[in-house]
Amino acid sequence: MISIITVCFNAETYIEQTVKSVLSQSDTEFEFVLVDGASKDGTVHLVQSIVEEMNFPHERFICISENDKGVYDAMNKGVRSSHGDFVLFMNGGDSFYSSNVISTFERIICQCEADAYYGNTMMDFYEGRGILHDNEKFNRNPIMPFIHQSVIVKRKWLIEHPFDITYKVCADFEFFYYMRQHGATFYYEPFIVSNYDAKEGISENNPLQICYDKDRILGIDKQPYYWLRKLWLRSTVGLIQPIKNIAPLWLLNLYFRKKKSYIDWID
Repeated sequence: MISIITVCFNAETYIEQTVKSVLSQSDTEFEFVLVDGASKDGTVHLVQSIVEEMNFPHERFICISENDKGVYDAMNKGVRSSHGDFVLFMNGGDSFYSSNVISTFERIICQCEADAYYGNTMMDFYEGRGILHDNEKFNRNPIMPFIHQSVIVKRKWLIEHPFDITYKVCADFEFFYYMRQHGATFYYEPFIVSNYDAKEGISENNPLQICYDKDRILGIDKQPYYWLRKLWLRSTVGLIQPIKNIAPLWLLNLYFRKKKSYIDWID
């Protein structure tokens, strides 16, 4: 069984699409876990009403609503509360690409043994929409050539090595680095798993912190003269966000469409 975990906070205005995409899966033998960070709006009530409306089995719906220490702490809570053999994180605001995603994963699991299975992602940027082909043979990121909305992982790995909440942006990267270092097997299937909103995400708006986090994970920060690399990062990557804040949108769109050559743009 696959456990789908949705983490959210004050998500009443956008959670409906996420939940309905989960509960509309053609293969209904999955578990749905909502981890809400003690929202002040009507998020929890809305999700519960959708679960009732769509007649999803109560015994396979788990709802947690309490304060947490951030998104990765909430994801760890979801894992500990889940019961599936595999886990997929579909956070508030994102959604499945089609109603056949879970059935496709179930079919692949039966055909090939692996610790993680992943597919492609439909990315939604300010500069347009396009498909991220998350194949580690071609992607420039061999450790995590996917986003966590498009990968299912054996739950035992997440129990053995929970997300490190000292990383505010790259705890998922650190987790998959751990898997790679410990001999985990990954299987890629060329189908679109999820729709991902890449416009306002933590990662999209924290490029410098991502570099620092990944340097720490890979041990680069322990190298001699690391201060020179930090200086270089601040004068290059560190300027990206300030420039994005003041540059005209049409210019940003033109630049990023050329820069993101790994995206197959569809509009």
